[in-house]
Amino acid sequence: MAGSGSGPADGGTSGAPAAGPDVPLPVLRSWDQAEARLFPLIMARPEVYQQAISMISQLAARLRETCPDLTALIAAHERGGDLATSELPGLETAGIQPDLLAAAACARRYRELVASQAAQRRLAALAQAREQGLSWVVVEESGSADRAPYVPYQRIEAEVSSGRAVVVSIEPDETLSRAVHRLDEGQIDLVTGGLRVGEPVGSYLDPDAFAAALRQARAGLAGPPPP
Repeated sequence: MAGSGSGPADGGTSGAPAAGPDVPLPVLRSWDQAEARLFPLIMARPEVYQQAISMISQLAARLRETCPDLTALIAAHERGGDLATSELPGLETAGIQPDLLAAAACARRYRELVASQAAQRRLAALAQAREQGLSWVVVEESGSADRAPYVPYQRIEAEVSSGRAVVVSIEPDETLSRAVHRLDEGQIDLVTGGLRVGEPVGSYLDPDAFAAALRQARAGLAGPPPP
């Protein structure tokens, strides 16, 4: 996206390498199911749930040391319950299934890795745009605008010099028949690539009103970041 405010030709992230293979869908589902099975302990056995959360945190910390990428995380997942029993002394007396703890810890580490990869792609997109002399660039995009609102869509546009951003989301309205365009302010950390979503700008049913609001948001966010 050039400084004129016209839309970008692409998302600006296609050249970023992945940190590892995609996680198979059955594995992701097993991680989600493990967390879902632990959740009822909050009501039934809150003291056991707190112990489980503590053990998951300990195991996730260990995974940060041993699993720097998705390849290593998948290998750790394949150990199943042994991953937990080997790293958590006293697990045998806790009454918590080791495979559930291991899967929940893997799920937590997976989210951390995904967030880290997204942050690195944002930084790469900003660096590329900077080299090309662009003022704004799309640093992240998911879904397809052509298929919205039936498939959720989101993109993050950022002002290259400051990291100030606008988050564009397209979702269905309450009738599930019309697209609602939503705008939120954001800020990308120029060192870490982390994204902080800020104040909402507005929601729009009319495409022209949305386009005007997007232009106004870009103009208002241009300039140095707040102190």
